[in-house]
Amino acid sequence: MKKIIYSFFLILLSSVILLLTYLSTVGLETSKFNNIIISEIKKKDSNVKISLDKIKIKFDLKKLQIYLSTVEPQIIYREVKIPIKEINLYTKIISLLKSKNEINHAIIALENFKIKDVQKLAAKIKPSNFKTYLLNNFSNGEIEEILIEVRLGENLKISNYKVNGSLKNVNIKIFNGLSIQDVSLNFISDKKLTLVNS
Repeated sequence: MKKIIYSFFLILLSSVILLLTYLSTVGLETSKFNNIIISEIKKKDSNVKISLDKIKIKFDLKKLQIYLSTVEPQIIYREVKIPIKEINLYTKIISLLKSKNEINHAIIALENFKIKDVQKLAAKIKPSNFKTYLLNNFSNGEIEEILIEVRLGENLKISNYKVNGSLKNVNIKIFNGLSIQDVSLNFISDKKLTLVNS
């Protein structure tokens, strides 16, 4: 009897390890979540046009969380195509078991985002010093790559964020007619600090 129980637990443990290994490396591919994700996004903002390919359900061993991952979704916001390379949306396992759509963490990677397209989007947001500076002092070039990591609270409100990336061939007006041409730099920013180098 002990041998049977021992064998059963050994098989169960091996199955769980194999499943977690599979989910953390390859992932389970599905298109079942597409309509749910699209409808949730459109509820938040009807100006978003989105088309998703298959989504992978994966497991992050470091964070011990399930996440949904999709590569190169087609997203157009206010007539601007957003060049997203990958989106990962994290949720707690308990939330899935309770059939709740609670996303608590999102990671978004973008590539080759033209400054003129960023300015078109910025023109639609609420007035701010950053918006004014971006619209009046930046031209040409692109955001070569950017990684946005966002922590979310209730109703998907941002509780914390971290952004890092690089700009390429951007023209920036500094002050009093002084400007710099073809700037390429790396940056990292969060709630407390912004650093620029190179």
